[in-house]
Amino acid sequence: MNTLVQGNARALDSGVLAVVLTGFVASTYGFGVYLFANLVVDMRRDLGFDYTTVGLITGGAQIGFLLFSSVTSVISRYVAGWKISLASTVMTSLALVGLSISNTIWLSGALLILLGGCSASVYIPLAEIVTKGFSAGLRSRVMGLISSGTSYGVFINGLLVSFLTMHGGWRGIWLTAGLISLTLCVVAWYLLRNLATSEEGDAAGEPGQTSDRHAPWLSRSLYLTWGIAFLNGMALLPFQTYLAPYLRDELGVSVQDTGFIWTTLGAVGMASGFLLGWLADKAGVRTSLALCFLSAGVAATLVFTFNNLPSFYLAAFLFALAFYPIFGLVPSYIGQIVPVSRLTQAFGIANVLIGLGGVCGNFLGGWSRDLSGSFSHVYWVVALLLFGQCAMVLLLGKRE
Repeated sequence: MNTLVQGNARALDSGVLAVVLTGFVASTYGFGVYLFANLVVDMRRDLGFDYTTVGLITGGAQIGFLLFSSVTSVISRYVAGWKISLASTVMTSLALVGLSISNTIWLSGALLILLGGCSASVYIPLAEIVTKGFSAGLRSRVMGLISSGTSYGVFINGLLVSFLTMHGGWRGIWLTAGLISLTLCVVAWYLLRNLATSEEGDAAGEPGQTSDRHAPWLSRSLYLTWGIAFLNGMALLPFQTYLAPYLRDELGVSVQDTGFIWTTLGAVGMASGFLLGWLADKAGVRTSLALCFLSAGVAATLVFTFNNLPSFYLAAFLFALAFYPIFGLVPSYIGQIVPVSRLTQAFGIANVLIGLGGVCGNFLGGWSRDLSGSFSHVYWVVALLLFGQCAMVLLLGKRE
């Protein structure tokens, strides 16, 4: 009877932990990265700054993302992953609260750049936490759920903006987001502390497994995965960045239809991470990754091949089906081929490569548009890269 009760309690804790870790991503990406775009008009009116400043802030946030990714991959060798992720979420929470009381754009800009960095240092250790906290048969679907956290955060953003803009203003929205995030931190501290205590107890009972710090971790599959990570950023991020400009400015799609297409992206993204993660747990991570790249490649092909609304909606569906799960499946696969003590470091390098790929892809995409006068070439190249990644996945070692 006691065993049954303990098993149910652990299952409940695991379920709550999965929700809390998803909340981490919702807070750091949904609030920390994307909320500013919803509030920039109101903040400009009160704080007085131009769009050049907005560009400097968003560019600085990307630099912060790359810097924190690099630092996290280094310090993970000396600090437990759960401590890095929790501390970063606490910093995110305090920065969100700080934005609610900031009276200068310089302080607000510094806090937003910090939020961009924390989005990396929160996410990178999550693969290690999931590997330690969940059984092998559940890890991919948990990482898939976590990777969809951005969609949930953006959805909550919409609710906060809708209900609080007229009542509490933009300061009230930042404050509410910060308090939600702080509440998650309290629950996460309790769960992650218990997880760490349990690990220490298990390690004490099994001296032969106390550490895999010196185990080999570099492999052909890992190098190939890092290459895929770079191409992820180079292909997927420009797809998202230039979709609305392509549809509206070049193809003449209305503002309303473009908005509904983006709504499709968000709605599908809220479920796709868990669904593809479930498939990965059943059929293997490589299979799910290949399907994701195939789906996104078909989506890019639809965008530049057909100029009609049904094709654009289908492209949005196929892209969202792939986009959010990919960022959970990559760390899931890394967790299968790398010792847990090196997992945060390995995924940190992958995260840096994703960011660098995104910078290169967005720059080359914009340059190509100016050079050729059309975004169609961008999506042609994106489709080619995605189909290429599908082939690369087939070369990965099988470690299911």
